[in-house]
Amino acid sequence: MAKAPLTVRAGGEHCDAVMGGDLPAGLALERLKTTLEAALRVAQELATDELAGRLLSTFHAMPAEDREVIVGVFEREVQRRLLSRGTEAPVGQSTRANPNARLYIRAHESGFDRRTLERDEMMVANIRAMRVAAIVRNVPEIHATWRDAMRGAMDQVDDATRAIVEDLVHEVVSFIAEARAVEAGADVPPVATSSATKDGRRS
Repeated sequence: MAKAPLTVRAGGEHCDAVMGGDLPAGLALERLKTTLEAALRVAQELATDELAGRLLSTFHAMPAEDREVIVGVFEREVQRRLLSRGTEAPVGQSTRANPNARLYIRAHESGFDRRTLERDEMMVANIRAMRVAAIVRNVPEIHATWRDAMRGAMDQVDDATRAIVEDLVHEVVSFIAEARAVEAGADVPPVATSSATKDGRRS
């Protein structure tokens, strides 16, 4: 059985009823008074409840196309929470708000421009990445954020992808050793790259 939403959607019939329509003047005025009193209570609540004001501000800032989905999520989760509160004692299990919950997921484009993978473009991108890495590693707050983000990224890909990245990281380490040896004047042979097997493991 479908659950009724926690919020009530106002439609044209509701507006006609509030404004009176074909109702007697006295009844129409009474309904208008009731509506104004309700509006006053909402205004007073927003003025005194900071969280309610923040919620409304967030709703107005939300892209219009997202609102129906987000409000639906709120309604569903609050309904579950209310149901849980009513059954906590007999089942010995409770729910709580998740401060790390996310309402948006990241969509990845499947295609890419092959021109961005040409040698010169990739070299420039690698130089930028290494310079950014220096900043990340030397600023504790940024480094901590990077570690947390990297752990989260690992959860978003499969193990075959992780193995490919691992293989590339080993190559990067060998290139660093090669560059240091060249700077020191040593004769270093080219680094042989390893390949990944079908299951993503290094060979």
